[in-house]
Amino acid sequence: MPEQNLPPEFAEEVIDLRQYLKVLSKWRKVIALGTLLAVFTSAILSFFVLPPVYEAQTLLLVVQATEKQQVFQIPQDGLEGVVGSISRLPVLTMNTYLGQLKSEVLLQRVIDKLKLDPDLYTPRTLSDMIKATVVKDSNLIDVKVQNSDPVLAARIANTLSREYLQLISEKNQEQMTRSVSFLKQQREATEKELQKAVETLKKFQAQPRGVAVLEQEFKKKSEDLADYESQLKMAGVELEQLSAGVARLEQELASTPKMVSVEKLDPDTGKIITVQDVNPVYVSLSQRLSEKKAALAEKQAQVRGLKGVVDSLRSELDKLQAELTGKKVQQDKLQGEVDRLKQTVETLAQKTTETQIARSIDLGDTSVIVVSEASVPSHPVKPKKKLNIAVAFVLGLLASTALAFVLEHLDYTIKTPEDVTRHLELPVVGVIPQVTAQTAKRPSYGG
Repeated sequence: MPEQNLPPEFAEEVIDLRQYLKVLSKWRKVIALGTLLAVFTSAILSFFVLPPVYEAQTLLLVVQATEKQQVFQIPQDGLEGVVGSISRLPVLTMNTYLGQLKSEVLLQRVIDKLKLDPDLYTPRTLSDMIKATVVKDSNLIDVKVQNSDPVLAARIANTLSREYLQLISEKNQEQMTRSVSFLKQQREATEKELQKAVETLKKFQAQPRGVAVLEQEFKKKSEDLADYESQLKMAGVELEQLSAGVARLEQELASTPKMVSVEKLDPDTGKIITVQDVNPVYVSLSQRLSEKKAALAEKQAQVRGLKGVVDSLRSELDKLQAELTGKKVQQDKLQGEVDRLKQTVETLAQKTTETQIARSIDLGDTSVIVVSEASVPSHPVKPKKKLNIAVAFVLGLLASTALAFVLEHLDYTIKTPEDVTRHLELPVVGVIPQVTAQTAKRPSYGG
């Protein structure tokens, strides 16, 4: 298909592509030289200039860790909860363990342990050599140490793990020691308070009218009151009986005549006569009624006396009850304080013992475990020679190609008829051939 029959935009694209190819062909030596120079420079740097870097790797397993940081909350289970929170180690997150691995204190311990040159190795420079990451969805921490010396890289990795476990143990023991000291101080202070509370309770109980004395007195008066109330009840029954007897005798006396007619023999005349004489039944009833009334009066006096004694005892018991209740409240309060302090002393003693036991455990080995120690690496991880050369080749090729187009853009010399058309925008009339010594010797076929 002839070029003049193509669509204008497609023809322009073909022309541009040809121009690009011409530019690449024209400057191919520059492109090749630039690419080779980049590859050669990368090879020199990778093989001879950049020092090899070796990587030693160790793996740690965190036994005690949480996914989220626990927010401090006020314990809800009283004194035991408060003391328990003081004597218990906090549960750390994986990020906390990770941060401790690159702490300045730990890195300085590694430098001191390995006796590294302080001019070359500082906590900051050593931190740049160490990379610690958490393995996804696990409690594993991957620790990598890079150094130009493979043996030193392995030593740093292993020393870092050991010193980390030791540091955790020391820090935990320091905390446990502070907790034990605090618990002991609190126990001693509480024991002093308990001693004072016990002495106060004893003094209160030793009062002349203490709770025990008042209870005995209250018991005795209660028994007396019950006895007198029983007597009063019996006297009341007897009083009713006497009252009923008096009423009955009075009725009988009222219906009995005082005088009765009696037939007698007159001694003077010898005849039987009727005379009025005192009724012996009336006399007997009168006598019995007098006796009953006397007994009734005596019983009434007895009942009044018993009522007075009962009322007096009840009044005394009410006052005694009020006094006893007030002193029992005070004694219960003092006794409750003594019981509370005893419980506090027992709790502090128990937690002190538990904390001392926890302090004796090597918590570094129980909270973090070295899964695998670092071995001496046999191959360097840096520089990556093949990758560097490949990247240098690509970058050199791109840079050289870009340089070729820049040089082409800056080149205003006319070498071809197309240059005349492009730069001068004039039609080409003719071409003068270049005559060289070889072309001059060629035979002419024109004439």
